[in-house]
Amino acid sequence: MSSEPVTNLTPSATTRRSLLRVGVLGGTGTVLLGAGAVGAGTAQAAAVASATQAASAGPAASAVQAVPAASAGAPMLQGLFTQPDLDFDTLFAFGGTGYGSAEFGELATAVNAVNASGASYQTYYDTFLPLATRLDRQAGAELAAGHRVSARALYLRAASYYDQCLYFIFGTSARASEAGAYAAMQRCWDLFCQLSDTPFESVRIPYEGGYLPGYLLRSDERARRRPTVILNNGQDAQNVRMWAFGAAAALERGYNVLIFEGPGQGSMLFERQAFLRPDWEKVITPVVDYLRDRPEVDRDRIVLSGSSLGGELVVRAAAFEHRLAAVVADPGFLSLWVSWQALEKEITSLFDHGLSKQEINALWQQKFVPALTATERFNLVKAAEPYAREALLAGRAGKVFDDLYGLGTTLMRFTVADVAAQVSTPTLVTVYDDDELVTPAAGQGAQVYRLLHADKQIVTFTAAEGAQEHCGPMAPRIRNQVVYDWLDGVL
Repeated sequence: MSSEPVTNLTPSATTRRSLLRVGVLGGTGTVLLGAGAVGAGTAQAAAVASATQAASAGPAASAVQAVPAASAGAPMLQGLFTQPDLDFDTLFAFGGTGYGSAEFGELATAVNAVNASGASYQTYYDTFLPLATRLDRQAGAELAAGHRVSARALYLRAASYYDQCLYFIFGTSARASEAGAYAAMQRCWDLFCQLSDTPFESVRIPYEGGYLPGYLLRSDERARRRPTVILNNGQDAQNVRMWAFGAAAALERGYNVLIFEGPGQGSMLFERQAFLRPDWEKVITPVVDYLRDRPEVDRDRIVLSGSSLGGELVVRAAAFEHRLAAVVADPGFLSLWVSWQALEKEITSLFDHGLSKQEINALWQQKFVPALTATERFNLVKAAEPYAREALLAGRAGKVFDDLYGLGTTLMRFTVADVAAQVSTPTLVTVYDDDELVTPAAGQGAQVYRLLHADKQIVTFTAAEGAQEHCGPMAPRIRNQVVYDWLDGVL
């Protein structure tokens, strides 16, 4: 194990996930996002540089961990589809096989069917929807026959396959039915929860005059207070994805788990049209308040673990919410804008030219949008959807949003460069080899780590162990082992 993570500041050429799909416009010879007042980009770049400089002058690092050095090479399952951007999200389904949220044979058969039909968003949807529907119906029949264990397993897999449909639905003729696709997935997830040996409780967390929906998972019904992990999703994944990537492993170790949907996530996005917000402490503090009033929860051992974009959100929240016992930033994510700068230098140059909102939006609508391919259009609307109502409605209508300026200025607010030093909670920062979304991956993770003044540890998941790519889609057990071993030690 090395004493410092390897920092590679060379940006990846492409991305595969919608959070930062800014590399898809190569064919137009331009860039995807960016907006702001004169000098806004320069000011943010300076702020990030200042934060990085300050971090390097901070206290000496405490225990720094790296998983064995990476081996060069492509992801193990690269090339599943002839349309490459179908690969990445499907890898998460393969990773879930170890926790029962997918079956390898079902996935392999579906992949072959998609390719045989000519890989596209439509053929992907048309393949996974019948698979999910068939398992959904089988689960109902098994339940009616009194076979609860079989029904539970089928509902979990059906939810996972509905989720695959949901992810790509904007690229299909069913795009207007996005909310219905979410509802089908959520219904199966809810039935899985009800059929668990200790039923997982559907909860409503008071939030700004309304509520955040969630589930409290317990390994048994004994009346005792337990450490509790809040699983904070990112931008694209749903409740069912969190089963393999954190929930099941926590239950195995005797933790309670809270899975919740915040603004821009799940039903809050698809059904209630509430969008992601950068001041995530306004979301997490009500969640902590709720848990501290639960008799099953040890008030002094509440953990906040964020996945994907959640890695940025939880550090932001922990800078203001100091009642947490531990934080997991999975991965360490300094700033959305840093990634945009690394991936698309042309877009950041817009901020140096003093273009107005009207000028940026006019260029976007007149020059860029007409030149987009179908793949580019999908990637754009998927990336923008959680941030603005206009983008969501445009995607459902098969169009591209008009307000590039508004989207860009919103994205620039998602950063922890100015607040990470305020975190007082022990924090684990993860980094993934070949992470094409948090770019540069090692650079951002290391910068977040250095900014932290609390007890901290950093770990790199490598290609050598099959845990590479954003959030380690093929290796949730490896990820979970590292995270929960660290939590056990902290708590």
